[in-house]
Amino acid sequence: MSSFSRARLFMNSARTVFVSYVKAELLRSKGFFLGLISMSAWLAILMLPMTLFRDPRTPADTISTYMFIGIAIFQAYSVSTWDWGWELRDSLFRGVLENVIVSGSSIFVMYVGIIPITISWLMLSLGITYLMLSVLVAPPSLQVADPALFSLGLISLAVVLFAYAMILGSTLISSGTSGAVVEFISWILPIATGGITPLANLPPSMRFIALLTPFSYPAELLRHSLGLASLVLPEEVMLVASVLYPTAFLAFGYFYFKIQLRKLLKEGVKTVSLW
Repeated sequence: MSSFSRARLFMNSARTVFVSYVKAELLRSKGFFLGLISMSAWLAILMLPMTLFRDPRTPADTISTYMFIGIAIFQAYSVSTWDWGWELRDSLFRGVLENVIVSGSSIFVMYVGIIPITISWLMLSLGITYLMLSVLVAPPSLQVADPALFSLGLISLAVVLFAYAMILGSTLISSGTSGAVVEFISWILPIATGGITPLANLPPSMRFIALLTPFSYPAELLRHSLGLASLVLPEEVMLVASVLYPTAFLAFGYFYFKIQLRKLLKEGVKTVSLW
């Protein structure tokens, strides 16, 4: 089979995944509407304490902007955790992953099929976040001071989250880790790595730990490019780290994924799960 034929088959499979996901998960199971309700409730719970206890001396639009960026990064973590990482585990229970493996198709076809839904859902959630912040606090003031740095931050964040999803997903399918653990990780990780607040605001010990992970660098670049935070490291160091660290993390995630997939084919599927 030629490279063109393989690429065409891959894209046709991805389109099938996309259509099936929309029909089964979003429409027939009412996942779209239930997801909107739960997301709005979650955002309200998260925003209200910040609104009630914010320092009155700080301008409302500044508070709103910090909240918007923090929530946006948290939502990106959630997408990586649940849409990409947990999806591999869930596909085992639905018999999808086995069919993909037996058919000889790449497992990554599922990611390509889900990505359009992921991006659409993320954009919708950011729109709802902006609207709710505008009503509860003030309209966020989003001004990109450095477009090149902002673009690098977005690319770096996407690479890190995709690598993280492969590591998480392959660990789930090989070990049978329960959803409760995933839920715990998805809350702790963005807080501990500076996703919710700038690294400069973290205690020195936590800041040191955050800088050891690849997650902190994209978030810092995004905030700095928006004029919201000063870098805790020289800009040259941040730029190099934001390119090399995510790339190395992605390479590690890919090879770890391959190892765990071989382990799955050799030892079978673990069935431990909370749901």
